[in-house]
Amino acid sequence: MFATMLSAMFALLFTLPLASAWQQHRVTVGPNAQLIYDPPFISADIGDKVIFSFRQKNHTVTQSSFQSPCTPLLGPDGVTVIAFNSGFNPVGADVVDNFPEVSLTVLTTDPLWFHCEQTGHCAQGMVFAINPPADGNTFDKFKAAALATAAPPTGGSHARAENNRATRYATARAAFAAKD
Repeated sequence: MFATMLSAMFALLFTLPLASAWQQHRVTVGPNAQLIYDPPFISADIGDKVIFSFRQKNHTVTQSSFQSPCTPLLGPDGVTVIAFNSGFNPVGADVVDNFPEVSLTVLTTDPLWFHCEQTGHCAQGMVFAINPPADGNTFDKFKAAALATAAPPTGGSHARAENNRATRYATARAAFAAKD
């Protein structure tokens, strides 16, 4: 009995340092109605837990790749999402506490890239990373690539010129027809 108790104590003492080595990282999704994750990136070890706390609006935390920051990681079929995706977490403007949370356990020390799937959010820079490198494929380059996915504005002077030309043509044609 004494040997069993002693073995249990040693096992407990041996595992305590491992358990305390794991960290919990808190990330706020969309704080103060901003299209950001706060902090925008973290450094985490295997076993660390990341807790995403969602604020007002409707956001996701969806894993992507450095090469395609605003596209979910898809399987070989090109349809099935194969990586972390929190799903949408709508939070009303009147909510002040008990925000929805989703957690992720880190299983690698490789860089992990994420974005918000809400229409337009990623293209406005709403991206997040775990373990982004300091050189090469950095977080800043990832965010710049996300911002570069924004669609060019529609309308503008080109559309007005087309509309104006059509108006001028219709006016000229009407004036010509009136002379007949």
